[in-house]
Amino acid sequence: MDFKRKIILVSFLLLVLSLFMHATASGQGEDLTLEAEQNWDTYGVGGTCVYGTHNIFVADVDGDGSIEIVTGGFTYNNSNGSRTTSEAPLKVWSWNGQNITLKASTNWIGTIICLYAADLDADSVPEIITAGSSRNETGNSTSSLRIWQMTKGELTLKANRDGTSVNSIFVSDADNDGISEIITVGRARTNNLTISQLCLWNFEDKALTLDKSVSLAASNVTSANSVFATDLDNDNDQEIAIGGYSDNLNNSKGQLSIWLCNGQTFTLKSTQTWQLSTGSAKTIAGGTQGNTAVNNVKAADLDGDGYNEIVTGGFAFDGEKVNAQVKVWRWDGDALTEKASQEWATDYLTEAKCIALNDVDGDGKTEIVQSGITAAKDSFKNSEAIHDRGQLRVWGWNATALTLKQSKDWTFDNGACAWNVASGDIDKDGVVEIITVGCTALGNLCDPDMRVWSLPNANAFPSYLTYAVAAVLLAAGFSMIYLLIAKKRIPTRL
Repeated sequence: MDFKRKIILVSFLLLVLSLFMHATASGQGEDLTLEAEQNWDTYGVGGTCVYGTHNIFVADVDGDGSIEIVTGGFTYNNSNGSRTTSEAPLKVWSWNGQNITLKASTNWIGTIICLYAADLDADSVPEIITAGSSRNETGNSTSSLRIWQMTKGELTLKANRDGTSVNSIFVSDADNDGISEIITVGRARTNNLTISQLCLWNFEDKALTLDKSVSLAASNVTSANSVFATDLDNDNDQEIAIGGYSDNLNNSKGQLSIWLCNGQTFTLKSTQTWQLSTGSAKTIAGGTQGNTAVNNVKAADLDGDGYNEIVTGGFAFDGEKVNAQVKVWRWDGDALTEKASQEWATDYLTEAKCIALNDVDGDGKTEIVQSGITAAKDSFKNSEAIHDRGQLRVWGWNATALTLKQSKDWTFDNGACAWNVASGDIDKDGVVEIITVGCTALGNLCDPDMRVWSLPNANAFPSYLTYAVAAVLLAAGFSMIYLLIAKKRIPTRL
């Protein structure tokens, strides 16, 4: 083969290589990758369920520079065919890119409904806040709000307050006094009536005190399921968004309300309720599912316009099926406006349980990561029905519409539900991981199936493109040499 033909062949091969590398780079990130799974020590011999929609949190809770995964729930063992007393399993996990490791754990008789982590006392190490129940020495169960700190692999109880029911926790300087407060929503018993309430707590000198509270009856809140606080309209005040439902469960309406704390009292600024259709749905176990509800509320700047959007996730009955529902809202200081709504039903019941907001694919935009369940009718008590499946979806928002970017359904053993989802770069590899956890079914036992997922980071693409561009330039260089040879008849041999 003469020199000119070699140049043409090499140029062609380099051009093909560059195109292949560019296509490879562009095709990255199309699928969610399951990096790891973790069961609890009760798997096969007892049961654990990380239920609720606020029972996972990712943060550096021991000050070692790495992000840990914190989980709650309830756990029990089987002894001679009967369950032992339910305990609250507070666990702290780490992921190094290869293995999930249990770094710390503590149990007490009771449950953990929700948890959160934040630095409450400005010592640069976050405290872990848990809410649920505990049983005292006399055997009576009571609601319990607890503050923990993790040092040297040990979890230490720093404060405890009994008697207040909590469904969701958030930490923010809600009253603009320069100090972060604990914000909770839950239920309280007053005059033989159970009412939803919003509370603001202070943690100081190892004491947990109730600063102020307000009944949510003013906005007709039946159940306050989720709370989030941030500056929504750029007025330097922290608005408090509460998601849940109004009216009776069998005619429930999805609900989002906005509150403001002026330092002394809470003020209701706006409230919105909605339904797709009348009527009430049944759960997969045959109980009352309700009509519409918000399970989880979060807020972040999704479209880069400098304002935080509110995102709600839950379910809505359409008259035949239970649809998962994700909505995007905007609060401008005067009005609460729905910007978009997405409903879908991949089986009889599909429900969005939890939401995390983060850039999980490295494209510089914040995605909506949503976990939940999809299941056949009566599948909870019908072993021949399609297994309950955990569901994970990643949504994009372009300021006008929601776009489904990723979707994954899965089952484990006899069924799965992804009650909770969180996100963060937990192994310091530059890629934000997605962590789901909830419960799975194995016969009459229940156990978590914590999963670590990832999407290839878009920031990694330029390295591939650099090679591709270099290959194109090299091919172009050889082509130019050939043209010079052909035009000027440069000698090919010295």
